[in-house]
Amino acid sequence: MRADLHIHSEYSDGTDDVKTIVSKAKAAGLGCIALTDHDTVKGVAKAVEEGEKQGVKVLEGIEMSTYAICEVHILGYNIDCDNDALSTRLAEIDRQRSDRIKAILANLGKYNIKLDEEKIFDRIGTVGRMHIAKQLLAKGYCQTITEAFDRYLGERGLAYVPSKRITPLEGVKLIKAAHGRAVIAHPLVFCQKGRLNDLIEGLKTYGLDGLEVYYPTHTLDDTARLYELAKRYGLFASGGTDYHGANKKGVEIGDVNYIPDVYAMKKLGLAAGGHAKYGRR
Repeated sequence: MRADLHIHSEYSDGTDDVKTIVSKAKAAGLGCIALTDHDTVKGVAKAVEEGEKQGVKVLEGIEMSTYAICEVHILGYNIDCDNDALSTRLAEIDRQRSDRIKAILANLGKYNIKLDEEKIFDRIGTVGRMHIAKQLLAKGYCQTITEAFDRYLGERGLAYVPSKRITPLEGVKLIKAAHGRAVIAHPLVFCQKGRLNDLIEGLKTYGLDGLEVYYPTHTLDDTARLYELAKRYGLFASGGTDYHGANKKGVEIGDVNYIPDVYAMKKLGLAAGGHAKYGRR
């Protein structure tokens, strides 16, 4: 069974609706996907329903945006989206996100940059800096999304406001409290910084289950190295494209050739496994 377990929709910083996502997964020959929007599960029920209609297994997922020494994203699979602790914390995170966006808009106003706040907040899911960046681009304040972050929204930008993020430990605990499987997303960056082993060891005690081994920017050697690291720590190897639709061009659903092995299939509650393969399609 080919799978893509890292997909974003219009409910966070992706551009596709869930019906389109499932249709693309079906067309790509995938048997399983996970909807993993940032800090929200608002689109999950619709995605699961659409998956049942089209014959694609959809795992209930999320991507928790956390921060310790650096930014760490924790993927959650097979979560109970109605879990009280998770729902309460996600509501708090959503309010903090909104407050941050309003503060950024106020900072932009100091430089006589006037954006349409109502339009930025007029959406079905979470709001983030990407939505400000797209309006900055549309109104001609920058030439690219990258420039919007470099000049205005990034850590050195004119309008930057620090986020109030939960810790990786809290992210794992929330996923486990919701009966899910917790996975470190796009781990190569931590490997390059020499921090991945410490991160794994610190989180495994609290229930870390997996490592995102298969990812679009990973070389065959990267994938092989991460796969062996996952095995060493008793973690299952996950994989996905980190698909964002038009917000992340050059990556399509199913581009990463991820076939969960037997251990991953067992951890994810799927029927039968094969052998995971390295690299893109």
